[in-house]
Amino acid sequence: MLIVAAAPASAELLRLYGDENVGTSAGQFLKVPVGARAVGLGNAYVACAIDGPGVFWNPAGLLRTPGLSNWYAGHTEWAAGIDLDHAAFSWRTQSFGYAISAGMLRSGEIPRTTEYHVEGTGETFRADQYTLAFSLARAMTDRFSIGLTARYYQENLDEWEIRSLLFDLGILYFVGLGDMRVGFSVKSFGPDLRPGGSPPLRDGYAPQSEFQAFSPPTEGSFGVAYTWHLAEDVNLLTTTDFNHPGDARESFRMGGELELMNRFFVRGGYETGRDEGGLSAGCGLQLKRHQLLWRVDYAFRDMGGFGGMHFVSIELSPLWSKESARHGRAAR
Repeated sequence: MLIVAAAPASAELLRLYGDENVGTSAGQFLKVPVGARAVGLGNAYVACAIDGPGVFWNPAGLLRTPGLSNWYAGHTEWAAGIDLDHAAFSWRTQSFGYAISAGMLRSGEIPRTTEYHVEGTGETFRADQYTLAFSLARAMTDRFSIGLTARYYQENLDEWEIRSLLFDLGILYFVGLGDMRVGFSVKSFGPDLRPGGSPPLRDGYAPQSEFQAFSPPTEGSFGVAYTWHLAEDVNLLTTTDFNHPGDARESFRMGGELELMNRFFVRGGYETGRDEGGLSAGCGLQLKRHQLLWRVDYAFRDMGGFGGMHFVSIELSPLWSKESARHGRAAR
């Protein structure tokens, strides 16, 4: 509550602190949020990452997933007809959690233009990006876990490529007051990103032997989440994050999720520090059939002048009675 109340007063200070770094990082695909539930909560998800898409936010949450194994797939309709797809499979034992995840951005065919052919030369090119990652989490105690993700990143722009190995680090701690938990993560840190090959020759410019290198889009997040029991079969999840990106201003992220009968979910969220947009909303449906837990989520995110973005995701978790009873609300 104090963080939410202080957010408007501190917005100007955060703006002054972060604006000088805007546009200084490559690999912006890695900053696109993953998972309709996370987007519906305003991207305040570092302490809520205990489900399928959680591996993209905080790998330490792999020890708190609903089932011993979990399948996740998500699709995003981004601006300019760009499609993004993510998938993950995770499994865990008593002390360790593991995950394999992947992401893909498809630009479609882009018309090639020049200063002499502003309407297009008749040729096209593509700008696609891919990730493939492996995550490992370790339970240090029954409340505290840490996680690490190693991610291979590749970006294709016409005939040039960027290849790199980046890392995520996460921590998740259950306080012991209800299901209150505190999360921390640092995402996409590693070596600078530089296209391979030689830059094209341009008239009037000295030839260059290599492209300029830019830092990856590293960002750190700290968050707290807690579920309030309003009535029988009615719960309210509240979550808030402080986000510090390396190439933009800091922001506060806030979200809430109203749960009805552990089946229907309505979500809303907001992120400060954005020039345009910032609001998000979503809903979800969760069903348990034959020891299988299904969840389908949808979210809408306002991106200001870029319009609205749509997120759809589905998650499947095989459940067993022992696991459901042992994890209780932590498995939700």
